[in-house]
Amino acid sequence: MYLESPQKKKLAVLISGLMMNSVFTMAMAADATSSQPATDKGVTSLTDVSVKSQRSPEAVSRAKQQVAPNLINTVTQEEIRKLPDINAGEAAGRLPGASLSVDTGQGRWVNIRGLDSDLTSTTYGGIRLPPTNPVSPQNGGRAFAFDTFPTGMIGSLTITKTNKPEQDAEALGGTIEITPKAIPLGRDHFVEFRAGTGRQNSRGTGVTDLAVTGGIRFGSRDQAPAGAEGGTGLTGYGDKPFSFVGSLSYYKDALGTDDRRASFTDKAPAPNLAWSNMTQAFYQFHRTTQGAGGEIAYQPNADNRWYARYLYSGYTEDVVRDRLVFKTTGASTQNADGSITSGIKQFDKTLRYMREQVSLNVFQLGGENKVGTGKLDYNVAHTEGKDFRPYDTIPTYTSKPKNASITYNQADSSFPSYTVIGANQLDPNAYTLASYTNNTQTFLTKEWSAGTNYAMPTHFTGADDEEMKFGAAVRLRTNSHTFDPYTSTSVPGVNMAQAIYGSPITYYDGHYANGYNISQEFSRGLFANGTGAGFATDPAANRFAGGAVQQDNKEDVYAVYGQELLTFGKLGILAGVRIEATHAQYNGNASVPTSGQGFTGERGGQTITSNGSTLVPVSASNSYANVFPSLQARYEILPALIGRASFSSTIARPGFNQTNPAATIDAANNVVTQGNANLKPITSNNLDVSLEHYLSQGGIVSVGVFDKELSNYIVGATRFGGITNPVVAAALGPQSSATQVVTYANIAKARALGFELNYDQKYTSLPGWLSGVGTSFNYTFVDARGEIRPGESRQLPSTSRNTFNAAVYWEHGRVALRAAASYVGRNLLFVGANSSLDQYTESRLSADVSATYAIDKNFSIYFLGRNLLDTPHTITEGSSNRVIQRETFGKALMVGVTGKF
Repeated sequence: MYLESPQKKKLAVLISGLMMNSVFTMAMAADATSSQPATDKGVTSLTDVSVKSQRSPEAVSRAKQQVAPNLINTVTQEEIRKLPDINAGEAAGRLPGASLSVDTGQGRWVNIRGLDSDLTSTTYGGIRLPPTNPVSPQNGGRAFAFDTFPTGMIGSLTITKTNKPEQDAEALGGTIEITPKAIPLGRDHFVEFRAGTGRQNSRGTGVTDLAVTGGIRFGSRDQAPAGAEGGTGLTGYGDKPFSFVGSLSYYKDALGTDDRRASFTDKAPAPNLAWSNMTQAFYQFHRTTQGAGGEIAYQPNADNRWYARYLYSGYTEDVVRDRLVFKTTGASTQNADGSITSGIKQFDKTLRYMREQVSLNVFQLGGENKVGTGKLDYNVAHTEGKDFRPYDTIPTYTSKPKNASITYNQADSSFPSYTVIGANQLDPNAYTLASYTNNTQTFLTKEWSAGTNYAMPTHFTGADDEEMKFGAAVRLRTNSHTFDPYTSTSVPGVNMAQAIYGSPITYYDGHYANGYNISQEFSRGLFANGTGAGFATDPAANRFAGGAVQQDNKEDVYAVYGQELLTFGKLGILAGVRIEATHAQYNGNASVPTSGQGFTGERGGQTITSNGSTLVPVSASNSYANVFPSLQARYEILPALIGRASFSSTIARPGFNQTNPAATIDAANNVVTQGNANLKPITSNNLDVSLEHYLSQGGIVSVGVFDKELSNYIVGATRFGGITNPVVAAALGPQSSATQVVTYANIAKARALGFELNYDQKYTSLPGWLSGVGTSFNYTFVDARGEIRPGESRQLPSTSRNTFNAAVYWEHGRVALRAAASYVGRNLLFVGANSSLDQYTESRLSADVSATYAIDKNFSIYFLGRNLLDTPHTITEGSSNRVIQRETFGKALMVGVTGKF
């Protein structure tokens, strides 16, 4: 494993030693604390488990996992709150097999078993969640962005690694189910709250963390005739048939990040590490994350229930970025001491101020009824994921010195040193306003879905839990991107000295001077929404730029399935098949050169032409059907020792960004950049074998191996020839050589092979206060390979070969302490034209702590520490010493109080 610093190496050694000690003592401790089996074969939810006895939250999670017919990992809200995870992705990233990708200081994407986040399904109450952020690591645009979903809205969280036929098959890596909060069975009401504050060290700003959930059962008591069954004189279900559960969540911070980027010349005879430009960016993100949701239900008896459920979650973020850009001439010289000297072409000083409003809305109606000997359930739902940017404004000031140069040394790739000669890049008087851009854009995904299932007992083996289940479902999705840009054609002659405020900034842990920040208020007043004196633009060019990226897509998925659950003594079998049919329509625009071609394009009744090109509408469609068989076995070797073996099959449909036929045509250079509407979906046949030993207090020791045989894996590709779109072919005209097409393509085969280890135990057999000590550790190894370039088999994008989570905790009496670490190994981010241009996300080791003291049975106080190693987010090109981005987020400390009634 690659670790970035001696401090991190020390932490890794400490954790490794602790885990080895844990494994050494595991056998004795397991024998002393081995639990009895969870014999309730019918358990299907955490609430079902919780009513059986007063067990720890870990024991509740393990009981659900133990009796499940398929392979899952699950965690409750109470377990999640033991660490400073502020969204659902950060909680999921601590489970075995999952890894977390971080952006702007929070966990955003979750990969399962090394497969890209676009290949993971996320559901809420069984309803598939749409993407809320259009940008995903591999540009599929299907991944759910978890920073939209605060932990205060979670009842429990489950990762399904081997899908049942009743589940949506679009879960190539796995499915992450977020279960809504519910009233515990046996109670008429409850209230839980959390109130905290804290500090983000990166900019010395405050944190507010508030969450509350409450529920109540209510309704009149229906009197029964005297002598009615039960002897109570009441016929209501729990005598209060109505229930309501509601949750509110509010989290606000102003995280600052320090970002340094470089682009390399990558052309002979320039030295290997010669810069084409270098960027210093000083960010501050003012984010307010909110969530609100609730469920109202009517359950008159044990056989019938109806409910309505609503969820809103999302955030509003004001981004302020002050950036200094060094642009070199491209002429570079390698010096004797290893440094490089490059000529300076210009300096740019920019301000970006943007508002982003990200939202998720889910509305669901459903019910469950006993029909004959079986149970019918049904639901209809509407979901909406939206990323709306009402403004994204960038004024750019430029300085063009003469005879200036920069000498830089990258011996320390994390903190390269440099000296500018012949100019002062920090002098505001040297800069004048050069350009102004602004845009409004909306990414919107909507989906209507409906489904029904019927489960009935069968009697093939005589087992009590034998069941047949079948059903049907439909999902109707639309996806659109609208873009309304403004680019200046002239700007007023403003010197940057008029636009600055405060004092010069030194950032990046004191390593770099970034000069004065530019005033947002001055910039707004100067621009005046494009009406400011001296500003001009080209409306036709703006409309053209907006139309070039506009998309309108549709995707309809229809599914039917059947499955049977059988029990032969200690052996349980789940077998079945799911069939899904897909029809998709993709609409966009191609940017077509008009010279000599005679093309005209219309959008909204208006021809859009600019700079010798015209937008021509293009569309494509695709239809296919897939069959997904499944056979999963669970064997109770001993009451607390479970063996599993399964075959399952799944799918990942191509992203709209990858399939939309919108094209940019460069006829002069014979190059076309476009999506590939003929992409096939990725499918996978999955084999899993695992062994699980369940311990007391929610402990576990487990090992599992998996093999995913992937067909038609999608990669970015450069191809020559093969133009089939008639609009594109006509626009290019006769070419003397095959057209270079930058697009996406399927590769025939890929494979993800790996194993998981999971260990969690509280050492209750130790004497006195030591009985509260516990350790947990999970590790995942993945070897995922495919032909990412013709003839070149490499690690698949976003795949980390090594990931682990480790924790040491002590829970005794009123005190609970916990320290945790997470490691995500190096992974391929972007596939370049050759291996020297491949981009990698470097390995990341992070650490968090928590401490809780229970004042009494209702109130507790807590302390949390996030990102204590201030671990950077680092991207490299080709090799680890070619750093093209390194971003730090700083630590965060929080304190607060929780209550439960």
